[in-house]
Amino acid sequence: MTSRSILALGGASLALAVAPGAALAGQKVSVRIEGATRSLQSARTVQTPSGFITKFGAPAGVCPADSALGALNVATHGRWKGKFYTSFNDFLIRSVLGEAPNVKTGYWGIWVNNRYATTGACEIKLKPADHVLFAVDSVKKHEHPLGIIAPAKATAGTPFTLKVVSYSDKGKATPLAGAHVRGGGLSLVSGKRGTVPVTAGAAIKLTYTATDPGYIRSAATTVKVTK
Repeated sequence: MTSRSILALGGASLALAVAPGAALAGQKVSVRIEGATRSLQSARTVQTPSGFITKFGAPAGVCPADSALGALNVATHGRWKGKFYTSFNDFLIRSVLGEAPNVKTGYWGIWVNNRYATTGACEIKLKPADHVLFAVDSVKKHEHPLGIIAPAKATAGTPFTLKVVSYSDKGKATPLAGAHVRGGGLSLVSGKRGTVPVTAGAAIKLTYTATDPGYIRSAATTVKVTK
């Protein structure tokens, strides 16, 4: 089942929960949530439970609680809504952390390790250390997430480079010029190769994010500057 197939169904807002008695399965993944105009939740490591999601018509054994849907449920403490469709054996996600896109113009897309998911959230099997992104996408123009490639550490007074990329549906990174990069009290624009030169004058932790119209904003990237 593709995300666009689920989108075509439309649906009412219904709450979900993990089946009672589910135990920790020991699988840790990262979950980030991006709304249409702002970040709703920065990347957060969660532990998915065992068992199945059985609320609102989902039969036991169909939607694993250690799927992408289960990770979302844990990361948001159940603060999301959707509807289960027996014809697809999956849910249409309608609202996450209070944000519900208009079904005519937007929907909740899912990316795993920067790759676009073409199945519903219940069908997405996660591995330990996977990075899952739930982001409001546009029906009219499919959007892609941005990323910032940066060194983990830098030396005060020595220039270092940030590189803004956009990820294709298959996860291929392509440099993006003209993206807006903010961090360390500065607002910068990426050059022709997606690069932004930076020099920090003191020991400090700098956090950067990238945005550009028509793209999903990047996760925050931190550079530790030492003397």
